[in-house]
Order: sequence, then C-alpha cells, then structure tokens
Amino acid sequence: MQELHQDEQDPEFMFQDYECSEFFIKQKLISECHFSSNIYEIAEQINSSDYDFNIIEAYAECMSYYHEDVSDLLNSLSDSYYGEYSSDEDFAQTTLEQDGSIPENLPSYIYIDWEATTRHLVYDYMSSNGYYFKN
Repeated sequence: MQELHQDEQDPEFMFQDYECSEFFIKQKLISECHFSSNIYEIAEQINSSDYDFNIIEAYAECMSYYHEDVSDLLNSLSDSYYGEYSSDEDFAQTTLEQDGSIPENLPSYIYIDWEATTRHLVYDYMSSNGYYFKN
C-alpha cells in the first residue's frame, strides 16, 4: 500500500473489510482507518489471562468498554467476577446460599420471595450475557 501511494504526502490507508470482536473496536484498537500498534500485545494479555474471552468482553461491556490499560481491566475483573448464571434469580439464590445468608436447614414452611430478593440484590451487581460482576 505504501508503494502504491508513494506519491502522496500523507496517504490515508483504510481497512475496508475486517472482522473482530466489538471489544477491539470499542477499545479503539481497530477501525477502518486505524490499527493500533499494540493490538497484538493486548490480545496476548487477554489470551494469557485466567479468563475466557467471553467473560472479558462481558465485563468490558458492563464497564462501558474503554480502559486505557487492558491490564487494569483484567485486574478489576478479577476483583469483581462472580460467575455465570442462567438468570438473575439463579444468581441471587446461589450467591446467598454460598455466602451463608440462607441457613441450610431452613424450615419448609418458610418461603423466600426470590423475585423481590433478586431485585434488591442485583443493585450491587452488573451483568452481561449471563456473566455477573460486583459493582
């Protein structure tokens, strides 16, 4: 491309056809006019992290995507990741059972309104694509 446009002072190169995750686009690592010089380094950081890319992408979406440093994103992810759940109610019930908020020997005549409990619990969490994170 540079040889083809060698007679131009400041040629504008464009990537007309590229496929990648929204993560890389929203992190401003690639666009039709830009290809970040550290995109491969960032992809390697992601690949060598302890998390599946879907979890990282879901967390980035919850955090409005953009982070100056992907290492900071991965560090904050490790502090806030709670797991994958099929629904908000499943998340609430599992979380409260695991942290001991609900006694194991709860009498059968006591019922928990999981819908209302979930509504209050999820204020402290965020989720995307079934992945849950503490605010």
